[in-house]
This record gives sequence, C-alpha cells and structure tokens, in this order.
Amino acid sequence: MSKRYERRYRRKGLDDNQLQLVRELESMGLNGLTLLEVGCGVGALHQTLLEKGASTATGIDLAPCMLQHAESRAKERELEQRTQYRLGDFVEISESLDSVDVTILDKVVCCYPAPKELIRATLDCTNRVIALTYPRKHLLGEIYNKIWNFGFWLFRSDFRGFMHESRLVQESIEAGGFKRVFDRDSPMWHTQVYIAG
Repeated sequence: MSKRYERRYRRKGLDDNQLQLVRELESMGLNGLTLLEVGCGVGALHQTLLEKGASTATGIDLAPCMLQHAESRAKERELEQRTQYRLGDFVEISESLDSVDVTILDKVVCCYPAPKELIRATLDCTNRVIALTYPRKHLLGEIYNKIWNFGFWLFRSDFRGFMHESRLVQESIEAGGFKRVFDRDSPMWHTQVYIAG
C-alpha cells in the first residue's frame, strides 16, 4: 500500500479533501506553527504545509514502509531538518510527544477502533488547531467499508476500517474545548477544522 500511495501522490498530488485542509489552514496562518500528523502515510500532507510556512512537523504511522517513503520524500524536498518520524500507535505513545500547534488526522479516525481514545490523545497534544477528514456514515459508506475490510481479510492483513458516528467525533472534540470553524462534506468524507476556544 505504501508504494501505491507514493505513486498516487507523485502522479496526482493531494486529493480534494487534503487540498481543502491545506487551503483552510493556510488561510488561518501557518507561519511558525508546529505540526503533528497522525497516520502520516508517505508524508505528502504535512510536508506541503511545511512548504507553505509551518515550522516543523512530526509524522506518526504504524507502517514502517510508509515512514520510509515519508523520510525519503522529506529529503527530496529538503525538509529533513524540519521533520521527524515516529513508528507506533499514536494513542500508546502520545504521552511521550511534545505538544504542537496543529494536529492533523487525515483519514485516520476510520482506521482506529476506539475513536474517543484517539481524540483524547489528540486533545492532550494540541494547543490550537485540530484538522481532520473521516468517512460519512451512510449506507454507501458502510458497503464500501465492508468491501475494503474483505479485501484486507483476503490478503491476510490484520488492518480493518471502521465507520464511527460523526456526532461522536464532533462532540468528543468540542468537549475538549475546541470549536468547529470549517465543515465541508463530499459524498464520502467529512472535512473539518476545529480551533481551541
């Protein structure tokens, strides 16, 4: 999957939801901000934000191959001095992380079975902004998720996708003192930005 994601980013760049996040964060002002991207994949999103003015970024992922691609991409873009990468489960290692200005959860909530724990760890690490995309829970999404999970089962992968209630996600973030300032829906995804209130 890491090779497929890398090829896709090199060919097409960021997807529409990621571009929405970039535009919104850029409009709020990125200069000098520190970033944390949970489930950073091959690193394209936070590295784009670094090029647009953010100061430093930490990327976390469970897949070593994803981080290898992210580190290679950072070197190519001359960002290796402004990036660091950690392998592991974000919830388990969050207490060892420094707090940051902006935390990004791009298509990550759907990869974690316990969304409240994920959001609690995010709140503990974040000073100013939480930006995220996650699936809309409806019939088409549920069908797609079942097909997606069947594919992982077929290839003997332990990974599974999850469809969490949007209200649970939103209320958990807002209960932590953050206010939603951006909210756009595509047929499959919520794209949201919250600021500390």
